[in-house]
Amino acid sequence: KELLHNPPRKYFRRRKKIPRTHDNILVDPQLGNSNICEMCRRGGKLFCCDTCSRSFHEYCHIPPVEIERSPWSCTICRMESFGRQPCHRESEALERQMQPEEQLKCEFLLLKIYCHSESSFFFAETPHNIRDYGEPFKEAMWLDLIKERLNENVYTVAWFVRDVRLIFSNHKTFYKASNFGQIGLDLEAEFEKNLKEVFIFCKANEN
Repeated sequence: KELLHNPPRKYFRRRKKIPRTHDNILVDPQLGNSNICEMCRRGGKLFCCDTCSRSFHEYCHIPPVEIERSPWSCTICRMESFGRQPCHRESEALERQMQPEEQLKCEFLLLKIYCHSESSFFFAETPHNIRDYGEPFKEAMWLDLIKERLNENVYTVAWFVRDVRLIFSNHKTFYKASNFGQIGLDLEAEFEKNLKEVFIFCKANEN
């Protein structure tokens, strides 16, 4: 089945800037879409998905919103339009070249992490002096760097997955004696679940 880049439109909505009244209260001139960005949970100039009620800032969305496309569907809706696909062993799935379908799947996985309520800690390089710790932190990794690489189309599937897992590996090592480590464990579990569903990993006893 060919990749469906933009599902059939359910509603017609254009990008909008949420105005404020003299009392500084947000007013939505187009009911239906969210008044806050799905990723950063802030208002402002939002671009509305024409397939669902989600809204995004231009550069919060992954990839950046195609502002001239109408109708426009967000990455989450584009992924949800996929039909049933055959399963693959994890090693086979990760060896794939980054074709448009694989690029979309990786964009979806990263966007889902960003939209998690506790993901902001992982946006930038943290802790800021992580490079000074040496072992076991031979390489720092953070979400904004992965987003930059993904938008520049330099990733393979395996490299993308490796970088995401490195974030959680570093976090577990650094915060292994702290309750704060649970945040990373929760995000890691959600990523691994979505990864298996998106790339359709076979179980060990399946061919």
